Amino acid sequence: MSAKKLSLALIAKNEARCLARCLQSVRVIVDEIIVTDTGSTDDTVKIASENGANVSHCAWTQDFSAARNFALAQTTCDWILVLDADEWASENLAKEIKNFIAGPAQIGRLKIVSDFKHNGQTQRSSTFVSRLFPRGAKFEGRIHEQIVSSLPRVNLRGELWHDGYLETKKFDRNVKMLQAEIARQPHSAYLHFQLALEFTALGQPQNAFASLQKARAHLSPSDPFAPNVIVDFLYAAMELKQFEAGLETIRASESQLADFPDFHHVCGLFYMRFIGSNPAKYISDVPKIEQSFLRSLALGETDKYKSVHGSGSFLANYNLGVFYHAFGNDAQAKSCLELSAQQNYAPAAALLKKLKP
Repeated sequence: MSAKKLSLALIAKNEARCLARCLQSVRVIVDEIIVTDTGSTDDTVKIASENGANVSHCAWTQDFSAARNFALAQTTCDWILVLDADEWASENLAKEIKNFIAGPAQIGRLKIVSDFKHNGQTQRSSTFVSRLFPRGAKFEGRIHEQIVSSLPRVNLRGELWHDGYLETKKFDRNVKMLQAEIARQPHSAYLHFQLALEFTALGQPQNAFASLQKARAHLSPSDPFAPNVIVDFLYAAMELKQFEAGLETIRASESQLADFPDFHHVCGLFYMRFIGSNPAKYISDVPKIEQSFLRSLALGETDKYKSVHGSGSFLANYNLGVFYHAFGNDAQAKSCLELSAQQNYAPAAALLKKLKP
């Protein structure tokens, strides 16, 4: 039996900054590169051609699925790998993909590791997304499109790196597209959640909070993104000092999200802000801060959910250290900060330097 062949299918518009990096990261494992350009005015087409791509052109119709499916139609191989130009595969992932397509027909969910800005710091999250599949599957949804297939889905372990969240130029476009989709599907918790993410990236917490409220109104506990709706709602409630809404959410969610370190981490941060708003009144709640961070550390990092790196390790240790220091327990503070600093978390190293005699 001949070896299965693999096509890369990618849509692009004005991606000269990063396209070569993406194509070169998988060039040795793909048998065909298809780049569908949707109207670039920079060197995207030239770079694609220089890196061995067959370039096709598709008019942009405000519909990502239409463009994706057009690109899929240009492919000729047994299997298809879908990437975005601002992503690139690790060596481990590239090897894993090659082994995966030699097996049975199933959907490969790639671990996308994304850098993003939060409170002036670059943080990192990871989530699994269906991007590797046999011919025949199609995309659905005008934005934040999804693969439609009845095949089983399997997580691959290698990293697919992504830095697109550091580029803000696409957020306004995405807001308009999501708002148009919500007008068609007003009860879609997923679309409201995605709109909240865009507002958060744009630094609009009030709009994010409103969208998260709508997402929660239409949310099912079985929705795979439900845990992240709750966590993001707590961050927004904390920032806007919507403490009663946050407390109600914690009470309603703590059983369902008992194994999610990000939930316990944000609970610790929430209690810090909540108690700080009136220390004399809420002093009895102080132990909940320590309990929350300790719980997130006990759980550790997770692949079960979309998770911010450090929620079960260095971020929790740092915030626990801040808590101990605030209450005069510098011995425990230093212990936690040292653990955080060992994972190269710069704020922990800076605070530890101030605490050491």
